[in-house]
Parts: sequence; structure tokens; C-alpha cells
Amino acid sequence: MNSELVSKKTRNEFREFLVGWTLREIEAEFDAANISCDRQFEPQVSGQRRSLVEQYYHSLDFTNPSDVRKLLQAYENVLNTARQRAYVSQGYVSIHLASMIESLAEWLRKDGFRYENNEIIPITPGARKVFEEGDASRTISEVTRRNIFDELRVAIDCVLGPEYVVWHGRLDEIEFLKRIFDLDALPSKDPRMKNAREDIWQHRYNNNDWGDDWVFFDERFNLLKGPDHIFLEFLCEMVHPVVRSDTADATRLVELFNRHLDQDGWEIVEKTRVSGRPVFAARRKGTKGAALNAAKSVASALDSAYISQQITRMETSIGSDPELAIGTAKEFVETVCKTILHECGEAVSKGADLPQLVKQVRERLELLPDSVPEKSKGAEVIKRLLNNLGTVAQGIAELRGLYGSGHGKDAKVKGLQSRHARLAVNAATTLGVFIFDTYQERRGNK
Repeated sequence: MNSELVSKKTRNEFREFLVGWTLREIEAEFDAANISCDRQFEPQVSGQRRSLVEQYYHSLDFTNPSDVRKLLQAYENVLNTARQRAYVSQGYVSIHLASMIESLAEWLRKDGFRYENNEIIPITPGARKVFEEGDASRTISEVTRRNIFDELRVAIDCVLGPEYVVWHGRLDEIEFLKRIFDLDALPSKDPRMKNAREDIWQHRYNNNDWGDDWVFFDERFNLLKGPDHIFLEFLCEMVHPVVRSDTADATRLVELFNRHLDQDGWEIVEKTRVSGRPVFAARRKGTKGAALNAAKSVASALDSAYISQQITRMETSIGSDPELAIGTAKEFVETVCKTILHECGEAVSKGADLPQLVKQVRERLELLPDSVPEKSKGAEVIKRLLNNLGTVAQGIAELRGLYGSGHGKDAKVKGLQSRHARLAVNAATTLGVFIFDTYQERRGNK
């Protein structure tokens, strides 16, 4: 019988820590780790937050390395967010958070994992198997990986100029690799050295007798044949703002990666921003509609990382979590409306719901049916479409209330399917983009 790779005690400690978080915050951390939420499961625990965590847990097999990797990613997200909060807090709150983080890290250590440098890494042979086992963890072919590394190894005039791409960017090689691997726990190939860290220092800096591309083929890191998540993390770290200071270079590298990853159904996309620069993450490619693509122009025009995150959340949750996709679709329209009203200097009622916000924006932009001249060509059609804007807003709000995330529901409620979420997302983004495009046109004319 297989034993669980993360103990029940550790899981319970994280669950209790999350009792102090909002439901939306809990969803964000688990969704970011691509963990499904079994909302039909009725856990025998008290409280919405405990129940929500247990519903995420219920979708996982704690003896399966692939599932445990997802869980550890969620825990890493939680700990990193908590550290940020401790940093900006003061007094008792900061001390309490630091103490809780230390306690959770200790429970992880008992399971064979260590939390350091904002990462959870394995420190025992059994724990390392979590990141090595399972064919399901490897969907990116060796051909794709070699093609990417080949482009990085040779002079690529058409991408980054006539020079080799420095995979570790402005960091030294040890600094870069420590962001992904525990170099002190990995073995040395040189019997004189204790571990991989000393090995790299000796052969890359003292002797300099390894080629610049050594890391691509070193079996300790197993980038060619190892799990997808390690390979993808390596690529994402290559374009992280800490590693690569030039955003244009990072963007061109991402284009290079995606040209090859596309063959295996993966892509690297902007996840968030740090100091105004993009931070990238990998995700499986889904079917993107024109509406979502158009929504990205809104995020670009507003230079809004928040809207970009909403779009990414909608894209990635349509199939895995329809409720989250519906809830985020409503938030997207709300964000667009509030942004326009704020830029127009109009006050927004604190309790305004989505239909009220859309109505206020329609009035401001003269998008009411009465504003269409009777003699205009197709006036009746235009009026009918404009009148339906309010209907769409009302429908999205009602759907979110019934099925979307953010509200507690009867435990026996049946959720919607991906096609319903896709309908809501496409309707919401089409509405939001039309409103924003109209605002841009009105502003340009003035």
C-alpha cells in the first residue's frame, strides 16, 4: 500500500492557517497551482474556509507524485504570500505571521521538504521522487527541449543578435540554479567536492573546463528528460526580471520558447508584474476565443497587471473551474466600468452592482438606445443591441450569484459545465471590450 507523500497533519496545519484568509484568497493560491476544486464534496469540517480547502484536497491523490507536486506548489504560493504580508505588517501581526510560517515550514520538513528562498524543495530521497516519478509529469518531448536548447546554444541573429544567449542572465550560474534546485543536496561529479554547488564553482569558475551549455545536459538537473514542471520553471526563470533586466530580451526569448512549446500544447505567458516588469509562468494551451484576445488589448491599453491576471484566470479556469471563470468574468466587466468612471471623474456608489455600473457607464458614454437618431441607418438594430447590453450585464450578475465563485451555496448544488463558463466569459469580455472601445473613441474625439 502506498503511503501519503504529504502527511495529514501537515495538510491540516495549512488548512487551519488558511482559516484567517478570505475565500477568494484561498481560491487564488490553489487555482494558481492548477488544483481542481470538488465542490460536490461535503467535508465533515466546520466553516466555509475549512470546507473550501478540503474540497481542493479531495481532488488530489496524496500518494501520486504529480498531485503532490501541485499541492506543494499551492503551499509554496501560500507561504510566499504570507511572507509578503509579514514584511509589510508591523508589531504583533508581523511576529505572528513569521511564527506561523516557521511552524508550517517545520511540518513540511518532517515530510522531507524544505522551504527556503521562497521555494519548497525536497531534502530526502523519498521526497525527491515526488519531483522525478510519473510519466504523466512529462508531456514535453525531448525533441522540443533539444530544439529550444539548440537555439539557445548557437548564434541566433534573428532573435537576440549575433551572440550566445546567457541562460543565467545577470546572475552567476550558482545564483540562478539555486532559484530552482537545492545544490547542496545534489551530488558532485568530482570526488573532491561535497555537492553540486562546490562542483559547479570548481569547474565553471576555478578551472572553467565545462562548456557554457553544460547545464542543459547535466543529468542531475535532468532538463532533457525530467518532469515538465522543472523544465518549464527553468525557462520561466531565464526570463524573470531578477535574471534578465531587459524586458525586450525577455519577451523575445518567450517568443522563442513558445514557438517550440506550441507543438506539445504548452505556452509561457505573463502571470503578474514586479516593478512594472512581467513575470512569466507556464500553462497548458487552451482554446482561446476572439473575445478573450480582444480583452487583452484592454489590459494593454490600461497597462493593468490586475486585468491581465483576470484574463489569465478566465482562460485557465474555463475547463478546470467553471465557477471561478464565471465569477472572474463579472469582475472583469466591473473593473472596466469602474476604471472608466474613475477616469471620467464620476463617483461610484460603494454598493453598486454590475447592472448599475453598466447603466452608469452607458449614460456617461451616451450608449442608451434613446441616443441613436431615428434617421440613422440601421437605427432599430443598433437600438436593440444597445438595449441588450443591460440584459447581458444582468444575466452575468445573476449567473455569478447562482453558480460563480465568491458566494456560499447549498452543499448539494450542481455546478455548471465548461461550455456555460465559456458562454459567460465570452459575453462578459465582449461587453467589457465594447464599452472600453467606445470610451477610447469618445475620448479620442474630444
